[in-house]
Amino acid sequence: MHQKLLFSLLLCATIFVYTNAGTSLLLKDPIPAISLEHIDPTLPPVVLAGETPRCSVLVLQQDFADTFGSPPAASNYTLPAECPFPWTRVILELSVFATDLQHDRVAAIWVGGAEVLRTATPRPMAPGAFWRVQKDVTRYSALFHSLSNGGSGVISMMLENSNVALPGVYSANVSLHFYRGSTHSVQSQPLLAYTSHPTIKGLYREPADLILPVSNPDGYYESGFWFRIDNDSAPGSKSITIPPNTYRAVLEIFVSYHGDDELWYTNPLRSSYLQQSPAVSFSTPRANGAFRQVYATLDGRFLGGHVPYAVIYPGAINPYFWSPVAAIGAFDMPSYDLDLTPFLGLMLDGAPHNIGLSVRDAQSFWLLTANLHLWTDPWSDHVHAGLLEYFAPAIKMNRNAEWRDRDGQSEIDAEGLVRFTGWVSSSKGNLTTQVRQKIKFKSQVEVQNRGTLTQIEVQNKERMMVAIQQGHQVLRRVQMLAEAPLQLQTSAAAAAGGTAEFRKARLYHQLVEAMSISEGQVVETSTLTDRQDAEGTELVRGGAGHGGGEEMVVWGSGSTRSAYRYKDGSRCYLRTMNAAGGVVVMDTKTASCAAVAEA
Repeated sequence: MHQKLLFSLLLCATIFVYTNAGTSLLLKDPIPAISLEHIDPTLPPVVLAGETPRCSVLVLQQDFADTFGSPPAASNYTLPAECPFPWTRVILELSVFATDLQHDRVAAIWVGGAEVLRTATPRPMAPGAFWRVQKDVTRYSALFHSLSNGGSGVISMMLENSNVALPGVYSANVSLHFYRGSTHSVQSQPLLAYTSHPTIKGLYREPADLILPVSNPDGYYESGFWFRIDNDSAPGSKSITIPPNTYRAVLEIFVSYHGDDELWYTNPLRSSYLQQSPAVSFSTPRANGAFRQVYATLDGRFLGGHVPYAVIYPGAINPYFWSPVAAIGAFDMPSYDLDLTPFLGLMLDGAPHNIGLSVRDAQSFWLLTANLHLWTDPWSDHVHAGLLEYFAPAIKMNRNAEWRDRDGQSEIDAEGLVRFTGWVSSSKGNLTTQVRQKIKFKSQVEVQNRGTLTQIEVQNKERMMVAIQQGHQVLRRVQMLAEAPLQLQTSAAAAAGGTAEFRKARLYHQLVEAMSISEGQVVETSTLTDRQDAEGTELVRGGAGHGGGEEMVVWGSGSTRSAYRYKDGSRCYLRTMNAAGGVVVMDTKTASCAAVAEA
């Protein structure tokens, strides 16, 4: 039945035009029968059935038409008096409607210059496409608290769009929903309280007392609050002074990639790049391989970093894969935490300190911002701290490449281990925080048959541990294991007498996270597996290999199978979704732990 449905959908004549970079799209009549609602097939709703917010506020409305190079849309916001602090939960809701066909874009929302959401829009393939993103932003309560008690602030949103090639306008509504009292979802799902996926954030059950943005201070007047990183020799940075009674600090980094690094996870490593000095710019874009590390510095000292999860944008690889489902992490792009508590001894002197953000081996360009989450001691005017251990050797890298013209292969192996330990003396006692992180990364790229066959495999693994102890007693320990494998096979063959090219692609990518939190004798565990398999074809005319100019997709198809499994103690959630030909052909959800175990 599904094959018949897909075949009938493919009979619709669709024509797409986009640039060689894969950023433009034009669909000509007739419009195919596709789903207008785009869906992120992951977690259950962030608010359970029967819960009602104390108040809901529409904080920003904006139509994004020709907004390239313009400052963010901004709205002055004052928290209603009937919605006082504290709140049990705060939910951010972004709903967007696309009036017509348009490219996929990356967008962000800031509160007082501090980012709370980085997201990618779908690529609308018909007028009227719409979607909704809900994110639990309780972690940022300090930002909203600063707007209460008659205070006011600015909520802004950046979405650079253009109507030069396509007419679509993105109409966005941003709302905040505030909850008071003891809500069922917080009590029963503590690990999901402040994040879409369980991460090291689980160590911090209470939101920070203060959040300082590490972003472009001129963001209101320029192209957003993010720092643009063209290479790792030019980091973004901001001077920060923290309160002297800070006893805990966590830096949260937001990141997205564009231009030559939009598909960084597929980049080959060319032999010519290996032979060049790092100071010499290489002539061939995307030649430096597929390893990237997002990292931070304090006055030039390395604070730690993460190899980012490869979020696949809706226009990447084959746009038919992501209609109408979103790739893993596309709607709510992951942020990355660095626990800076061991470094407080270097920051509590009352002087400004420079926090830098960069990406190792970056090509133009990446967009970065960060939030510095700070917990302060209400019973102390000044706490004392010191750094006990700083172990941050260079990442071990093994790079090999063998190429003959367009064919060849390359491989990158990277492995790193860091350990940071520091003490803080406050009214809570003399506590020692230890951070340990190990990364292991491998990228393999193989190209055959005069560049027409490509096979890519990426393995990205990380182990993280944060422990807080008093003397020899461990008060709390968080351990997390994350794996993100990706496999991609593509092929191309001449068609229509050499005037077109028939392309096929198969993709498998996954995010696996296992987490445990120990507090005394109580141990909480959670596991998450988020997997997608996709395959599809395109018939393409034009482009560099066929007369130059723009590529025209004369025909295309795609199907995607998504499977999301989450288990947290006795609570479980399973969702499986299959999409083909632009419509959802199967979508099942269950909270049965037996079903999760069998999947």
